Amino acid sequence: MLAQSVQNYILFIVLACLLLVSQAHGFTRESGSGRVGSSSYSGLVNTNVIRTIDLKSLPTVYEQVGVVVQNEHDSKVFKSYTVVVPYFKQIHLAHIGVRERKGGVELDVTQLEKPSGNDTALSAPVLYRATLKRALQPGEKISLNIDTVYLNTVLPRPAMVKQSDDQKWEWAEDLLVSSVYPTRKQKTVVNTRGVITSFAKVTEGGGSSKNGRSVTFGPFTSDMMAKLEGVQANVRFRDNSEQLEALTHRREYFVSHWGNDLNILEYYALRNRAPAIEDGFDKVKQTMSKFTKSRDNFVKTLLLKVPADARQMYVVDEIGNVSTSAVTGRRRIKGELPFKVMQLKPRYPLAGGWNYTWWHGYSVPLSSYLRIDSRNGNQHLLRVPFIGALTGSASQEEEISLSAIDSHNTASSNYELRITLPEGASNVNVHLPFAVDSMRMEPLSYYFDSTGRTVVVIEQRNVAPDSNKEYVLVTYSYSALSLWKKPLVIAGVIFTLFVMASAISRTQLGLLPLKNGNASSKIMKKSTKTE
Repeated sequence: MLAQSVQNYILFIVLACLLLVSQAHGFTRESGSGRVGSSSYSGLVNTNVIRTIDLKSLPTVYEQVGVVVQNEHDSKVFKSYTVVVPYFKQIHLAHIGVRERKGGVELDVTQLEKPSGNDTALSAPVLYRATLKRALQPGEKISLNIDTVYLNTVLPRPAMVKQSDDQKWEWAEDLLVSSVYPTRKQKTVVNTRGVITSFAKVTEGGGSSKNGRSVTFGPFTSDMMAKLEGVQANVRFRDNSEQLEALTHRREYFVSHWGNDLNILEYYALRNRAPAIEDGFDKVKQTMSKFTKSRDNFVKTLLLKVPADARQMYVVDEIGNVSTSAVTGRRRIKGELPFKVMQLKPRYPLAGGWNYTWWHGYSVPLSSYLRIDSRNGNQHLLRVPFIGALTGSASQEEEISLSAIDSHNTASSNYELRITLPEGASNVNVHLPFAVDSMRMEPLSYYFDSTGRTVVVIEQRNVAPDSNKEYVLVTYSYSALSLWKKPLVIAGVIFTLFVMASAISRTQLGLLPLKNGNASSKIMKKSTKTE
């Protein structure tokens, strides 16, 4: 009896501790709506939620959640809306934005700090706060669109296939949309590019249904959601399109005022995300497929769009120059500036799971990217693309279509941007198109530098391919004296060396001879006279 009482007492203490920890943690998952609840959010209600997931641009996944929010509090006014991103999706998040459906007004979004002091905080959902343009009064409604972009969340299933098999992929995550607010009605629509082979069967509420290359889950009401808490939804489909991941991607800009050059260098460590080959690579089968198929699952060509005025282009990998690379003539697409296409053929076709590492570079006129303030000739504005776009092609054809070039099927998992400014640049300011993981400025000493130069270093995880449309603005002060600083320093050094050499050549380092003969002859003469 005593042992039973002690056991009950210990169980009571454990439950009380768990309750205190959950309250300190600040997040409690409430059943019935996929809700991550907290008392501070009481009052707002999601009256209707429609989630649309676009899998047509893999490895990039575009998700839009349309939500109708109503303030049902008697007196409280809400000035913000909180968005929940589950932890397993946060690590793949490339972009998040919230806008009002009416008028498309973009809202300011900031990430809230995770609670500390608990190990579970590392895997807790991440909260983002969207500030409303106008406070939501009691009884009012507002319609919001939550746009998110994720990378590499769709995985190959099975992970290994035969060389000639089709690629199959699986999208899988929670059936219900996570929210800190109660939800009364919701549904999810998944759109794919390939043929759907299977999907999760749901019998509650609206269930699940397929229409062509789309699957719809729901709609579900709040009473049905209680039974679907924790249920996983999945869609499997066939898609032989190329999917590449840049494990490491570094882009460098080197500004040279003296030569009016902007040198661009890009480094890639690339991986093909397709399923791995089950029975090993067979070169004979891969060669024979050229006569039977227009394409296979091997990436054979890498396409890079470069400016039309690019020059001095080169491609180098770990072995040496890649002589199979080529450059097309001037191309143009409506609404875009003229460009060329650098066609790089790796030394081997990239099968699923295979890697390839290389770097390429070229130069463009600096005047195309740099502007000088007319009121202050020392103030300069540099405008450069945030990232370059890369497209992998598995086509057997020699000529690549423009539509294939613009598919941009490479996502960068770890990206670094470096902008090296000229020596003497000061008052450096950087304007970014969006928030980044880190930005810093480093000193760099280059050839014949006397005081060194400034390097802007930007690091970002999960960069979507369409970020190539964004630009980085760098402003800095650079005077005419700074432009001539290096030639003057070099001339001064050469002149100094010349003067030193001239002085040394005129310096006698040995013993000087006597005017009337040397010392030994005088001694001999003196000794002779003595005798």
